[in-house]
Amino acid sequence: MADRPTLRSEVPEEARWNVEELYASADEWEKDFVKTESFPESIRRWSGRLGESPEVLVSAIEELLAQRRLLDKLHTWAGMRRDEDLSSSYYGGLASRIESRVSKSAEASAFFTPELLSIPGETMDSWMESETIAPYRVWLQDILRYRPHVLSDAEEKLLAGMGEVVAGFYNAFGKLSNVDMPARMPEVDTVDGTVQLTNGNFNALLQKGDRRVRRDVFSGFYTEVLGNVSTMAALLEGHVKAGVFRARARNFGSALEASLFNDRVGTEVYDALLESVHRNLPAVHRYYRLRKDVLGLDEAHMYDVYVPIVPEARGEYTWEDAVSLTLEAVSVLGGEYTEALREGLENRWVDRYENTGKRSGAYSGGCYDSSPYILHNFNGTLSSVFTLAHEAGHSMHSLLSRRNQPYHMSEYRILVAEVASTTNEMLLTDLLLRRMDDDASRAFLLDHLLGKFRSTIVRQTMFAEFEKLLHGHLESGGSLTPDWLDETYYGLVRIYHGDAFAWDGEDGPIASEWSRIPHFYYNFYVYKYATGLSAAVDISRRILEGVPGAVEDYMEFLAGGASSPPLELLKGTGVDLTTPLPVDSALNKMSGTLDQLEEVLRRI
Repeated sequence: MADRPTLRSEVPEEARWNVEELYASADEWEKDFVKTESFPESIRRWSGRLGESPEVLVSAIEELLAQRRLLDKLHTWAGMRRDEDLSSSYYGGLASRIESRVSKSAEASAFFTPELLSIPGETMDSWMESETIAPYRVWLQDILRYRPHVLSDAEEKLLAGMGEVVAGFYNAFGKLSNVDMPARMPEVDTVDGTVQLTNGNFNALLQKGDRRVRRDVFSGFYTEVLGNVSTMAALLEGHVKAGVFRARARNFGSALEASLFNDRVGTEVYDALLESVHRNLPAVHRYYRLRKDVLGLDEAHMYDVYVPIVPEARGEYTWEDAVSLTLEAVSVLGGEYTEALREGLENRWVDRYENTGKRSGAYSGGCYDSSPYILHNFNGTLSSVFTLAHEAGHSMHSLLSRRNQPYHMSEYRILVAEVASTTNEMLLTDLLLRRMDDDASRAFLLDHLLGKFRSTIVRQTMFAEFEKLLHGHLESGGSLTPDWLDETYYGLVRIYHGDAFAWDGEDGPIASEWSRIPHFYYNFYVYKYATGLSAAVDISRRILEGVPGAVEDYMEFLAGGASSPPLELLKGTGVDLTTPLPVDSALNKMSGTLDQLEEVLRRI
């Protein structure tokens, strides 16, 4: 009999996130939602008045921020409830309603930035020196740098109104990927019985030692994926076209330039990442050849990428194990950090397990007026333990930023969003390596660390290159047809993976992997995973080596929010992403880890 996926109603309360902290019920949510009906009309009262005086400007700012804060709270709750079960039309409806209200409010407040930028520079310079403006000085300075890219009031309203429409591409992708496709996934026979494939168990099943199971899982999963490629291509093209349109409308040279501008990053940082990874691909290819030899394969296939090259000495991890290991790993960051995380993990920050219709993957969320929240689909693997440590890093970054910054300065830039999460992973790796006293266990963990470099730097850079290519293709007048997307993606897969693989018909379905990657709807987000891990390698090294001030510098970075440009905040930890050094250093560590693995394997 097939393992039946767990229903949401069967998940115990202690394993669910505490959404009641925000709103005890939908009725409570509705009470706040009603308050937002007047937001558009209320904020429009300030239109045409921002240039009257610093005091008027600050009053308008305070109302704008108060509206956003409540909308954030409403959106967080509705989004979390929707993600618990994407098949729920009720919570999906609430999420759609608040998204619509956010869009309408954004449209109503679209006058703010153009009008702010119309204030004469000499006047603004004088105002910026006043005590009235002081609490919002940094926030305003960040807006003022957009002067070349802000349109007229009417044009800004039109662009703001696009938000709800554009969100439809990603929302449709989510429904197709997380609800419709899983419902049609086949069952696979494993040594433990028959299992229905899901997004949540796909990667875990590809780690099974039985190659027949891995092949059947890969083939079965992609049979369903391939049946939806045309629809996925249409959704992705719609999303990318919208991004290209916005970039052109705002006078950016490209969609890439527009996306990076928000983080104060130039395209040279993005390009340097691609170049650095390409320079180091020989080490990546050596890693895949080693895996093929150790696994005793005549030829490797894509379904062999995730399986450990040596069996894990330890069996399945419990949730309690994952929490204990995470807390011990981050103890080097000090008692305040560790105790705050312990309290959160013990008090339902995390929605732990997969259930029918639940959003796949993992993320850290929340808002200024809530605790951090973590969506997880914990499955007992070491990878799942690392996911907890990773998302806990995000959550603690958010917590410390919100505790130390006002609302308008609390959201750190996405450029540095992956630094705290991957620093936690590096600390967990160090803890586990120190604990392991046998070569088989060390080989397993070293291979796991290499897998981290592969997935976070190499694979995400491959995604980043694909994203750059597909935007460039569309910007030059091309179409994102399924054939073009498959051909382009497959070409990158072969370049990044090298000659260890057979590249025959069995691997053909990987050409359509692009169709199931949600991050391609996040507008050049994935490169930040690679730069984040590169930064984390250096930060964790300084902390573990006991470099004076390393922990304090890191805590200051976590508490910094948006109080300074992200690259400047990161420089405070000793990491300078404007140079190639962090990425090159991380890839050198990958090569060194490969050397260690080869040495350990010779002793086994």
